[in-house]
Amino acid sequence: MKTKNFYILVIFIAVTSVSLWMVSYPSPTFKNIMTTTQNNIRKIPKHIQLTTAQQLEVDSSYLEVLGFEDSSNVIVGNVKLIVGSAMIPGKEDETKEFLKATRKHVPTRKVILFDMGLSSSNMIITKKLCNETTNCSVRPFLFKKYPSHVQDLGIRSYKPICIQELLNEFGAVIWADTSEYFLTSKMNHSLVQALNVGLVAWTIKDPTSSLTHPKMFDYFKTKQDRYYFHRAVRSSHLIIYNTEKIHKDLMLPWVKCALVEECISPTGAQNSGCNWRKPYYRYSGCHWFDMSALNVILGIMFDFDVSGYSGTENIFGTKYDLEVFGGKNVTGSTVRLEHRIY
Repeated sequence: MKTKNFYILVIFIAVTSVSLWMVSYPSPTFKNIMTTTQNNIRKIPKHIQLTTAQQLEVDSSYLEVLGFEDSSNVIVGNVKLIVGSAMIPGKEDETKEFLKATRKHVPTRKVILFDMGLSSSNMIITKKLCNETTNCSVRPFLFKKYPSHVQDLGIRSYKPICIQELLNEFGAVIWADTSEYFLTSKMNHSLVQALNVGLVAWTIKDPTSSLTHPKMFDYFKTKQDRYYFHRAVRSSHLIIYNTEKIHKDLMLPWVKCALVEECISPTGAQNSGCNWRKPYYRYSGCHWFDMSALNVILGIMFDFDVSGYSGTENIFGTKYDLEVFGGKNVTGSTVRLEHRIY
């Protein structure tokens, strides 16, 4: 027993001595680890600050560029409803079909396409297709104006920014991803609804809680369980008017979230490998970035009542809709989002 106690004492003294030595005379590797950690902390972007309430705030300079520092940017007169979209590299064929459908069904609407990084050769072809009508124009998306994560097109933080830029300039926009095609020119009811409410969006079967990473709710000071029966809407096609309420209560928080990487894309978030489990309001493991943020905001904004802004006219359809449903948009269908083409 005495021998055992002796060995324990020796080991304790040895461990203590080594620990004191490392603290007093750290090795180069240990120094490098500490230095790297300290440097990484210092490199946290200045436009992102963590407050005592654990809320991320955006540098006001970004908001000023996007028209949120001046209330006069809310357009109440001289509104010009235009069509907006973003051209994503690798989806040039999709853009061609989008332009064909747009020319067919809304030929008098001005169309603005944001170039999100197309190659020179593809840009020449696209501009040629766009210039076949005087109402179409292409403009580059200026990534340098915004935080670096906006360049990650997979999290689609560019979309709220594009929409806000168009709202500042024209006052109203029909936003449609290039995967969404106009099926008809008959949309008077939706336009009147959007003018009265501020926006029109199209619901899907899934609740917002199932398609939103739990961490995102924290940034909007709300709880996941409040969205268990809140039907989500697609962000792939929207009609939005720049009313004061939309400007302040929808676009401002949506853009803020888009500008903060941890809000739009919480650590661990992904939009593939969905695991639908009963009850279906549980988080599926799939997070839809810009769309998730939009739905969280709409829940707060409209007190979880989707009826006011839910679209009923079949205006848009994806390639999936065109091939499987013969051109009939399946508003509110049972087809889950992960099986659709976006």
